[in-house]
Amino acid sequence: MAAFTKILAMIQTLIIMLCPCLNYSVRSEEDIKLNAAIISDVHIDTRLPCGKALLKKAFKDMNGCKTPIDAAIVTGDLTNYGDKESIVDYFKIFSDTSNAAAKISAMGNHDIGHVRDLGLTNQEARDWFLKKQNEYMGTSFEKNYYSYDVNGYRFIVLCDESEDNWDTFEMYDEQIAWLDSQLADATKDGLPSFVICHEPVEGVNGQPIVWDNGAMDSDSSTKIKAVMEKYSNVFFISGHMHAGINGELTEKVLGFKCVETLNGVTYVTLPTYLLVNRFGIPWNGMGFQMEVYGEKVLFRARSFISSRWYSAYEFEVPIV
Repeated sequence: MAAFTKILAMIQTLIIMLCPCLNYSVRSEEDIKLNAAIISDVHIDTRLPCGKALLKKAFKDMNGCKTPIDAAIVTGDLTNYGDKESIVDYFKIFSDTSNAAAKISAMGNHDIGHVRDLGLTNQEARDWFLKKQNEYMGTSFEKNYYSYDVNGYRFIVLCDESEDNWDTFEMYDEQIAWLDSQLADATKDGLPSFVICHEPVEGVNGQPIVWDNGAMDSDSSTKIKAVMEKYSNVFFISGHMHAGINGELTEKVLGFKCVETLNGVTYVTLPTYLLVNRFGIPWNGMGFQMEVYGEKVLFRARSFISSRWYSAYEFEVPIV
């Protein structure tokens, strides 16, 4: 049965890879200010060619947008085990395949904590990631949290700083103070800003229902939320929960959806790209096209594997 499953997966991958990426359009090409595509939890393993092929398919699909992608974003768990070879594979695929003007990656718990099984520390994993990111992306970041300005909009990437945990995100005071200063500068002219973090804060997008322990630690959650709630038009974009694409039906039945605004901050939880999801649309390959206009931010659910829109799952957030 295991051999049959592997053969079936390989056939599926070949079919998908042979299918052309369809050209697609943003909602309003004349009015768009920022065009971004977002996926999460790609879990690349250097030993598994199917996963690498499907990640290439996502970036090729994004390249097919008639309005060029300003930013391609992967919100963590870039690899399955955090091993050095898989980190290199991830960045090489991203660098070689994506045509996005900005290529943005956040580290996830699988990129940091699992390395202890390989005899490395969490910090050694962060150091290797930073080295390879700078090498392949042409950046010169000095820390694992950093920011990008794209078309005048700020993307603020956070990173877990824990030393002995593999599944609990922790942020210390220096990074939280940096986040505060970044948001103060990014929002001063009324533009939205986007915080990219692998793990969600507590209590958003159905976190206690989807996965009771699927959020960062309580202290970091409280501090991050307090900082973000000081500013207008802040979007917190994360993955980790494997929550699927959840919209009006899930909200009616269970009280949550994958894009929601709480205390002035809009929280967006991405489904996993290559592993199992819970609730809503559960299958692989899903993500969001994020389109920023003068008065709103639009999130449109898309399968970057099958090149298909899911028009029932569109979320419009006004810019205030």
